[in-house]
Amino acid sequence: MLVEVIATNLEEALLAEKFGAHRVELIHAFTDGGLSPCLELSREVCEALMIPVNVMVRPHGKNFIYDQNDMHTVNSEIDYLASKTKASAIVFGALNLANSIDYRQLELVLGLLDSSHLGLTFHRAIDVANDVVGEFMELQNYAGTSLQRVLSSGGSDTALNGVSNLAAMQRLIKPSGGVKLLAGSGVKPINVVELLLKTKVEEIHLGTGLRVNNQLNDELFQQLFKNLETF
Repeated sequence: MLVEVIATNLEEALLAEKFGAHRVELIHAFTDGGLSPCLELSREVCEALMIPVNVMVRPHGKNFIYDQNDMHTVNSEIDYLASKTKASAIVFGALNLANSIDYRQLELVLGLLDSSHLGLTFHRAIDVANDVVGEFMELQNYAGTSLQRVLSSGGSDTALNGVSNLAAMQRLIKPSGGVKLLAGSGVKPINVVELLLKTKVEEIHLGTGLRVNNQLNDELFQQLFKNLETF
C-alpha cells in the first residue's frame, strides 16, 4: 500500500518522510484545496527528500477552469519543475465550462511532459466533474503517457462517502497496467481499513488525517501503518 502525504513546507516534508510516507505531495494553501507552492521551495524539498515529491501546479483556487493567462503560468511552472528540480510528477487537472475534463488543456500539459522526467497526477478536479466514473474511464485511454494516476474521492466530499464510485473506478483499471487511482479526502487511520476493504485501491492520500493542531503527528502515522499491516 502506497501512502502519499501532503506537505506545505520543507519541515513538513522532512517529517512526512521521517514518519514513513512513501511519497509527498507539495502544495500551498491547504484551505483552498492546494495551489502551486513557491518554485524555489519545490526545488529545496525535492533536493532534501529521498522519497518522490509530486508538486501541485494550480494557478488559482477559484475553480478548475483556466484561461490563456492561467495556462501560461502552468507552462512556466512546469518548465521550472522539469529543468530545475528533481520532482517526480506534477499534480494538475482542468475542467471546461460544461463541467467535464478539459482534454485539450490536459493534452497540452502532457505534451510538455513528454520530453521531461515528470509524471502527472490528475487531481481532484475530477470530483467536480459531472460524471466522475465516466471521466476516469476516459482517462484510462491515456495509459502509457505521462499520466500516472488520478487523485479522487469518488466525487464525494470524502473518500469514504465516495466508496461506491471509487470501487467502480478501481475496477476499470486494466490488470496489465493503466492509470492508477489514488484515494483521498478525509482519509484517516481510523477509517482507512474500511476504505481499502470497500474500494481495493492501492494508493491513499492523506492530509489533515495525519495532523493534530495542523502539525503532522508521529502517533497518527504509527496508527496508520499498524492498520495497514494486512494490506
